[in-house]
Amino acid sequence: MNRYIIYILLLFAAPSYGQQNRMSFLLNKLNDGGKSDYVMIFAHRGDWRNAPENSLQAYQSCIDAGFDGIEIDVQMTKDSVIVMMHDKTIDRTTTGKGRVSDYTLAELKKLYLRSPIGVVTRQRIPTLDEVLELTKGKMLIQVDKWQPVKEKVVEVARQHGCLNQIILRGTKNSKEVADNYGKLLEGLIYIPVLVCKGEGDNEKLDDFMEHIKTPVISLSFKRDDFPAIDRAKEIKDRGFRIWYNSLWAEFNGGHDDELAMDDPDNSYGWLLRKGANIIFSDHPFLLDAYLKKIGRR
Repeated sequence: MNRYIIYILLLFAAPSYGQQNRMSFLLNKLNDGGKSDYVMIFAHRGDWRNAPENSLQAYQSCIDAGFDGIEIDVQMTKDSVIVMMHDKTIDRTTTGKGRVSDYTLAELKKLYLRSPIGVVTRQRIPTLDEVLELTKGKMLIQVDKWQPVKEKVVEVARQHGCLNQIILRGTKNSKEVADNYGKLLEGLIYIPVLVCKGEGDNEKLDDFMEHIKTPVISLSFKRDDFPAIDRAKEIKDRGFRIWYNSLWAEFNGGHDDELAMDDPDNSYGWLLRKGANIIFSDHPFLLDAYLKKIGRR
């Protein structure tokens, strides 16, 4: 009888234990300063090539694949609920029309999401609450479009006990971060983004490293010859992981996901040679296969 009770208790405890282990793994990697060979993968809007973008189905696919994080887009409804939607309007991705902010949640829940080629699916628009319930303890979550609804995003994440999974990114300098956000960022992960322009890049990068508490520095560049890119070793030596965006050419000097389909060594390989150990991708499965092939996952 006692053995039976112990078995039942272990059965219920197992998912929680697994989630704790998973989050410990992710947070340890995120905070290891890039000292390991492991490259983290963040999937843009979930697995949107095989499911509606920003849908629970797209996020679940990324969980099942073992990706480290997803990027989500947030908007607020007429009745102040945070939902997943990249555009301010629902025309492109749902069976409805108009602005998200003109609908209540109940009204939005009557609509269906469209597939990447516009086919109506059975998927509904998820709320942030639903996304956090799905992903709790399983992956990191980079929230985009967060500035207009930042207090609400943080409030919902805190209610779900998921604050340590939340990543916010921004281009502001350290003084602007302190002035604009204050204590709002406490408990979550804030990643500063250097958008390379040439003049002033090194000063801004120095400001990030010296004055913003973060485990990661992100670099974005239209050309691949900006001097700041060659400071990767210094960035790592100072204890930061390096986040690159492989979505399209304007973020990575042309070393993007499209190029990776034909020439991954000149796309993902180039980013890795320039210090990348977090890659934000529109082709997460292609990236995952490449990284496994070269022993980086």
